Parts: sequence; C-alpha cells; structure tokens
Amino acid sequence: MARPFFTVLLPIHRSPELLPFAVESVLTQSNADFELFIVCDGAPDATVACAKELAERHRQIRVFAFEKGERHGEVHRDVALREARAPLVAQIGDDDLWFPDHLAVLGSLLETVDFGNLLQAELLPDGSIAVHIDDLADKATRQRMCSGPWNFFGPSVAGYRLSAYRSLPIGWSPAPPDLWTDLHMWRKFLQHESLTFGTSFSVQCLKLSAHHRQSIETADRAKENAAVTRALTVPNQLLIYQERAMRAVWQQLKEQYREADTERNELRQAKVAAAFHLKVTEEWLQEENRRLEQQHLEQTSALVAGFDAERQKLAHDVDRLDRLRLDAISRLTELKSSRSWAITAPLRWIERKFERREP
Repeated sequence: MARPFFTVLLPIHRSPELLPFAVESVLTQSNADFELFIVCDGAPDATVACAKELAERHRQIRVFAFEKGERHGEVHRDVALREARAPLVAQIGDDDLWFPDHLAVLGSLLETVDFGNLLQAELLPDGSIAVHIDDLADKATRQRMCSGPWNFFGPSVAGYRLSAYRSLPIGWSPAPPDLWTDLHMWRKFLQHESLTFGTSFSVQCLKLSAHHRQSIETADRAKENAAVTRALTVPNQLLIYQERAMRAVWQQLKEQYREADTERNELRQAKVAAAFHLKVTEEWLQEENRRLEQQHLEQTSALVAGFDAERQKLAHDVDRLDRLRLDAISRLTELKSSRSWAITAPLRWIERKFERREP
C-alpha cells in the first residue's frame, strides 16, 4: 500500500450526528492523498458504529475505539499516531468543516516549517465570522503562548511533521486541569528549540464551536452543519465564506490599527507633556542655579568684606602698636641722655651688685 501524504486525526467522544459532515469535508479534499483516523474516546456505541460504517465505505478511514480516557482522551491520539504512515499530520474536530483546499495549503506550509497553522475562522450562530490573527513565526507570539493562558488556533487548523512529533519527549497527553488540551500540546512543539514554526494567512476551515452553541440542540446543529457542507460544494458560496472571513480579518486589523493609532496619539501627547515638564524643570533648575550662584556670590562678597574689615583693623592696630613702640624708644633715649639718668648711674650699679648676690 502506497504511503499517504497526510494522516488526519478526528477525535470524537459524543453522539454521531455531526461526524459525517466533518468526514465529508475531509473526503472532498483537493489533495486526496491521506489516511483518516477516527479516534473514539469512550464515544457512544452509535458513534463507533457510524465511524465503522464510514470506514467500510471509504478505505482511507480507520477507526480506533477506546474506553473513555483521562480528560479528552489525549493519550488515544498518541496511540493512533504510532501507526501513522504519512509524513504530515493534520486534525479536525467532529463539529468543524474543512474547505476543499485545506490539506493542500497546509501541506505547502509544512514544506517549510515543522509545526504551523492556518487562520482559524469561527462561524458564530448569528452567521458572523470571527477570525483569530497572529503568526507562529513571531517569537513574541510563541513566548506568549508558552507563558500564559493564550492561544489563537485550535487543532482543526494545525499541522505538523510526524518526524517533529516523534522527536518530542512526550506527545499527546492529558493536560493539567487549568490548561487547554491543544495549548498543552502546542507548547511541547514551541519549547523544542530545534523546530521551526509558521502561519499561513489563509482561511480553509470553519469552526462551528460547541462553546457558542450550548443552548442549541444537536439535531439543529446537524442541520446547520449540513447546510454549510452543501454551501462548501458550491464554488461561489465557498468564496463568499472566504470573503466574509477576510472581511473579518480586515475589520480586526482595522481595529488593531485604530487601537495602535490611539496608543500612538496618547504616546505623542505624553511626549509633548513630558517635553513641557522637562522644559519647566530645566527653567526652574536654571533659575535655581542662578539664585544659588547669586547667593553664593553675596555670601562670598560678605566674607571678603568681613575679611577686608578685619585686615584693616589689624593693620590699624599694628600701626598704633608700632607708634607706641617708637614713642617708647624715643622716651627711653631721651631719658638716658638726661642729667637725672647720669646722676642715678651709681645707684643702678649698686642695685645690680645686690641682684647678683641673691641666691
């Protein structure tokens, strides 16, 4: 048997009403070179029977029926992938629908990366389409996915090389209670340093989320999926879905631009305010510097004046003392030249004699 190009996982745990539509969207792929593994995780007997009936009609389908596994039966997916024969792996939810070129576009992406995704487009009950935009090639996006509860695509638009999956220490496994199953798996790829990543900005799938249809009966959901499935077989209708998805992308980009423009204006205003505050601060500092310089100048001038006054006082005192000294010398000279000094000379001689005798 020739080796297929894709192995497609289709996990299911509920009743089979929606299953045939998901399978049909796989079987009508423009790239029909695939094997389809329907992985029943404790699914009702009716679901297993429906899956086996589909497998009997289409040789590409293989059914794996398991008892209910932990959480969403992630381990069963790993068991199925051990028997995968294709080099590439894709996955589809039992309530989602692929456009005919889904595998072709995903295959082109996986020629250049180990793990990647197409854009996820959600068809809401009111008929509107929401598209989640980001890029796995962006390192910041990968870091955000690995650091917090944030994800922008689910399994129905993801794909990876089987060799990349088998290089992981652990493949599909039960996620912690506080973490989404798909994000838990994606992180294993994203944290593998040797792998490459990317996003193809193409809408090739409609997600008809059960989260947004909790109040809708399964029979009514089946009618909705049947109508969309019929529309996807009509080229013009298919283009309308893709156009609406691209309009949703445009609206989201426009909103992101508006938010960025608002943020840019806020930053511009903050920059102007900061510049004004800086100018006021600089002017205040200059004025304060001038005031301090003036204060310093005045204090210095006062000190100089004080020192000068003190110097002048000291000079005046020195002059006065010098005059007193000269006056004393003059008076002493005059005294020594007087008659009385000559008459008293013998008395001074006797006084000196007595001073020498004293012990």
